[in-house]
Amino acid sequence: MKVVIIGAGLAGLTFGSLAAKKGHEVVIYDKNSVPGGVCALIEHNGYKFEQGPLLIGDMLEGEPIYELLKELGISLETMRADRDISFPDYKLIRPEEYKGKYWRRDYLKTIFPEDSKGLDKYYKFYDNVMHLRYLSTLNPSLINKLRLAFTFLKIKKYSKMNADELTKYFFSNEKLRIVYTGILADFCADPKEVIGLTTVFTNFETAFDTRIPLYKGKKKYYPGFCYVKGGVQKIPEALADYITSHNGKIIYNTIVDKVLIKDQKAYGIKLETGEEFYGDLVIGCGSGKDFFKYMVGHEHLTQDYIKVLDEYVNMEGVFMLHLGVDYNPFDYLRSPLIYCYGMYDLEKATEKLRNGIYHEGDDGYLIFVPSAHAEEFAPKGHYAITIYTVAPDKLKDGNWEDKKEEYAKKLISLAEEQLPNLSKHIKEMKIMTPVEYRHLTHMSRSSFGGNVPIWNMKTPAHFTPVENLIFLGQQSENGGGMAAVMMGAKDAFEKFDK
Repeated sequence: MKVVIIGAGLAGLTFGSLAAKKGHEVVIYDKNSVPGGVCALIEHNGYKFEQGPLLIGDMLEGEPIYELLKELGISLETMRADRDISFPDYKLIRPEEYKGKYWRRDYLKTIFPEDSKGLDKYYKFYDNVMHLRYLSTLNPSLINKLRLAFTFLKIKKYSKMNADELTKYFFSNEKLRIVYTGILADFCADPKEVIGLTTVFTNFETAFDTRIPLYKGKKKYYPGFCYVKGGVQKIPEALADYITSHNGKIIYNTIVDKVLIKDQKAYGIKLETGEEFYGDLVIGCGSGKDFFKYMVGHEHLTQDYIKVLDEYVNMEGVFMLHLGVDYNPFDYLRSPLIYCYGMYDLEKATEKLRNGIYHEGDDGYLIFVPSAHAEEFAPKGHYAITIYTVAPDKLKDGNWEDKKEEYAKKLISLAEEQLPNLSKHIKEMKIMTPVEYRHLTHMSRSSFGGNVPIWNMKTPAHFTPVENLIFLGQQSENGGGMAAVMMGAKDAFEKFDK
C-alpha cells in the first residue's frame, strides 16, 4: 500500500516509520528543508537553538516514547533533567543537599504555614494518583483491576473537580495555588477549564529534582524527565532516517495544496505547483482548521465533524528570543530551565492572551539553556540561551513586526533578574514571533503547543469522514505535547493496520 503523508513533524514521521516497518511504500511531503517541524533546530550565526524548553516526559527507559523508538531499533542518549521555579515573592530552587522526594511540600509549609494541613492532604492525594498511574501500567490481571478500583475510590471525590476547585479545596492562599496551576499558562488554559487531576500530571515531583528515585525495588514507579543529548531534533532525524532506509521518501521544500477526493475517498494529493501524486492512504498533519477548510473542503465532512472543528480551542502562540552569549549562565542558574512567574491570577492572564493582549513578559517567562545538553549549539566559551513567553497569535493593538524589537528589550530586562548583566553579554539574537511560527508550521494561526486541554473538549478524530484520510498531530490530541502526538500517531496506525 502506498501511504502519502503531508508534514514531516513528529506525527507524520511516527506514522510513516511504523508504516515503513510493515512494508508499506511511504512518501512524505514537507514545506521545510529539514524534518521535525517545531522540533527542528533554529540556526543563527554559529549558534543552534531548540524551539523552547523541551524537558521531555515519557522518554526514559520503559516509558512510551522510549519503547516506541526501541520498537524501531532507535536508541538515543538522554540525561535526566529537572526545573526550578521563581515567583514574585519566593523561589522553589532545588536544594543543594537532597532532602527527599517531598522537599517542596516541606519548604512550602515554611512559607504558607496556614496551609500546612492542606499540603499534607494534597500530597496524600498525590500519592494515591501516582499509585493509580503505576497500577495502570501493569498487566490488566484481575487482581490489578481490583487494586485499580480500590485506589480510585480514594480519589473519586476529587475526580469531578476542575483544577481551580481542587486547588481551592486544598489551599486557602492563591500564592500557593499557583504552584500547582501555573504550568497551565503554557497551555493558555484557565484552571476552571481543566480537569483537577491535571495538577498532578503537570507537577510530578520528579520534574523538580533528578535525585528522586524513579524505581521502587526493581519496578519503575515514577515517571521522569530528560533532555536528548545533542538536541531534541535527534528524534525526527532518527525517524526520517528510518523511513528512508526502509525505501521511503521525504520530499522537502514542497507545499501540498489539496487532498484529492473522489466518491468520498482520498486517492492522493495536489501540490502547489499543480502536480498530482496518488496513494492508497493520505495522512494530514498540522492545523485541523486549515487542513479541512483549504485542503479537504467542508463539503466532504459530516456536520458533527465540522462542529468539532468549529468548537475546539487552540493554544496561543509564543514569543522567543534565541540568544548567543559570551558568559556562563550557570554562574546564576542551577538548572538549564527555570520558570519565572510574575503573577498569581492565571484566569486573568489567560483572558488577556485570548483577547490579543500581550503581557510583555510581566505575567511570566522561561529561561532555557539548550547548550547544557548540546555543547555544540554554541562556540567554545559561549552559550545558547532561549527566553520564551506565551503570546497572542495576533495583537489587539499593533503588529508583531513593528513591536518585536521593543518586546525583546523588555524581555531581556526582565530576564536580568535571573541573569545579571545579560544585555552586555549578548553576541547574537534571533527573534521568533507568532508570525514566524505561522510560516514554520504552515498555519494561518500559530498554535505552538496544540490544543488547550479543556475538560471534555472534542478534537478532530484521527479517522475522518473521508475514506482513506487520517488526521494526526498536535491538534488531534487534547493538550498536545510530544508524547501525545507520537502515541496518537501510533494508535492511529495500529487501528489502520488491524
